[in-house]
Amino acid sequence: MQQVDRTKTLEELEGESWGEPSFNSRLVIRAHELRKQPLNEFSHEDLRLLILQQISLDFLLPLAFEKLVKNPLGSGDLYVGDLFCSVLQLDQEYWEDHIELKNELNEVIRIYEEARKTVEDHIGKYRSNDL
Repeated sequence: MQQVDRTKTLEELEGESWGEPSFNSRLVIRAHELRKQPLNEFSHEDLRLLILQQISLDFLLPLAFEKLVKNPLGSGDLYVGDLFCSVLQLDQEYWEDHIELKNELNEVIRIYEEARKTVEDHIGKYRSNDL
């Protein structure tokens, strides 16, 4: 996968400006704002919002996977693990066309499942010692 200059915006990377929002909703306005923001300033919430809208996935999923590999339950503004859930909601067709990214998703799933098992084991031990 090619390296992307993260000091650039989605508009710069894609060579396309969306102009001003034509629909006055918080979501549309925020998506337009984020297209003008350098990638290295994106938060979990910024990634979650655009990925859920299936915007600029080829640029944003690698960033999301970097965060999710470190902490699959990292979150935006909705709930613990909301970034991971937004990625998991993408159509199967997208993954079939992007095998390398699908492999990264499978690695995040493996890390999550391993961590979940470890935590569940510790919870089980704690509960078995509970009086």
